[in-house]
Amino acid sequence: MKNMHLHNHRPREGGTHTADKLWELIDHFCIDDPDAAFPFSCKLARENNWSRDFTGSAIAEYKRFIYLCCISPTGASPSYIIDQVWHLHLQYTVNYWEEFCGKILGRSIHHHPSRGGPSETEKHGHWRNSTLLLYEKTFGESPPQAIWSESPPVATPTWLSRLKKFFSSGFPLSCFLLLTASSILLTGCRSGALTSMAFLFGFFMISRVIAQLAADNPSRKKDEHGHTTGNGSSCSGGSSGCSSGCSGGGCGGGCGGCGGGGCGGGGCGS
Repeated sequence: MKNMHLHNHRPREGGTHTADKLWELIDHFCIDDPDAAFPFSCKLARENNWSRDFTGSAIAEYKRFIYLCCISPTGASPSYIIDQVWHLHLQYTVNYWEEFCGKILGRSIHHHPSRGGPSETEKHGHWRNSTLLLYEKTFGESPPQAIWSESPPVATPTWLSRLKKFFSSGFPLSCFLLLTASSILLTGCRSGALTSMAFLFGFFMISRVIAQLAADNPSRKKDEHGHTTGNGSSCSGGSSGCSSGCSGGGCGGGCGGCGGGGCGGGGCGS
């Protein structure tokens, strides 16, 4: 898992949000189901290979992003990390549409992936820049780079972790015993038996490790059209007067995500 840690989930005093009653609703809204053995935050961490601390920070920034969507008259654009949180939250349909949008927001907040092309790239680039500027004005601090980076993080597992996963499976030992027995039976314990056995086992092990490393090589997630996800998406709210943003009723409504760690860290391992 990633070892990126952002412990300061709460916004600093001094931003324009601090006196907003809406922010209290946002800060107390919980995505995690307290009765779930494997809640949202744990699933998010596992699917993205994130630590618990990093997952909590990502959820907190997702909450901030949605808030920015609501107060911006021109729309907002999420980072790759925040988009991953959003994608998963949308899968929890009751929590997202009924609890979150229906009861907290009072409107529907829709996710709009980029349609591709130079014009879309330019448009979302402008949205991203305006989002970052609004973030600083609203929260009184710069967006954390670890969460708001435009590019997805490098999530390649280490060679050590891959080898550990492979050798702990018990599969190599089974193959070794099988090859040993086969070699002895075929050669009748002649002098070349051990040499043949060692060669076969060594060749197999090297091939298997290479195959494992190749299979585990991650790539950026792609949607059904083959485009990478996370960048170039935006939000819009039902009953919104804004042309391409996330808002409603005059672009000044409320929205919320889940506080750091999905309400207390979820209980999953780091």
